[in-house]
Order: sequence, then C-alpha cells, then structure tokens
Amino acid sequence: MSFIVEDGSVVANANAYIAVADADAYFADRGVTAWTGSNTQKEQWIVQATDYIDKKYGDRLLNDRLSETQALEFPRSVFDPIMPVVLLYACAEYALRAIAGPLMPDPVADATGRTVVSSSDSVGPISTSRSYNAGGSVKLFRSYPAADMLMRSLVSQSQGRVYR
Repeated sequence: MSFIVEDGSVVANANAYIAVADADAYFADRGVTAWTGSNTQKEQWIVQATDYIDKKYGDRLLNDRLSETQALEFPRSVFDPIMPVVLLYACAEYALRAIAGPLMPDPVADATGRTVVSSSDSVGPISTSRSYNAGGSVKLFRSYPAADMLMRSLVSQSQGRVYR
C-alpha cells in the first residue's frame, strides 16, 4: 500500500488527510495513549479515516473540489491552497476509532434479509430473540462525537448544496 498524504496541492493518488507524524503529535499533545501501533498500522487507520470522511461528508462539504480528477474530496475551493486544520484533527480522531474496528461495518442481516438491530440467544430453556430495523433504512454511519464535531465547520448544515 502506498500512503500518500494530500497537502492541498491536489496530490496525485492521495489517500490520506494527515501524516502519521502529525497524528502522533496531535495525540501526544492531548495525552492520548491509545494511539499505538506500527507506522504501517497507523497509515492503514488514517486511510480508513480518510475514506470514512469522504464517504460520510463528501456530498455535504462546502464549495467545490479544486479538480475533477483529484483523488479525495479535499482540497476544496473555499480553503485553497490550505488543508483545514480541523479536517486533519478529525481524520486523526476517526483513525483512533478505527483501531477498534471498521468505522462503517456492514449491517447485520438475517436469512430473510432484514437488518438485525439486536439479537439474544439462551440455552436453557431455549429462547431466541431478534429485533429488526423498523423503517427499513440502515444507519450506515456511526456517531463519533469528537470527530463529528470537528467536521461541523466544513459541512453544509442544509439538505441541499451551498453555493457561494
């Protein structure tokens, strides 16, 4: 895997918003000791976090991409030529959560194809319980408040697209 950090200049094939050293410094400043692992693991978590940001917020980000051919959703015209610091911090926060597992896990479905919200089984006397997603819609994105709050200033609060 190539780890290529976007620096605001539309880097070809970029797949990360923050460098490992910058994420290390961010967490060291905050006394976060859970940010441990090899540089390769940290790069993978940062790439997962970058993917999550682009998928969750891509259609709601302020202004337009600088180039139709850029690999990531940033840089954006409103911030040209810099990468917003809150984006880098949010990417670090999402990467920290990626240590525990996928940021966007696939929904669990039973044999009927319905999305299972909760499940419990017992052995004696035998019982099984399942609850299903009532509305049919599946929540694809989990809430990660520390990172989500950082992204607020970069996202349109309206349902439609914002033009300036």
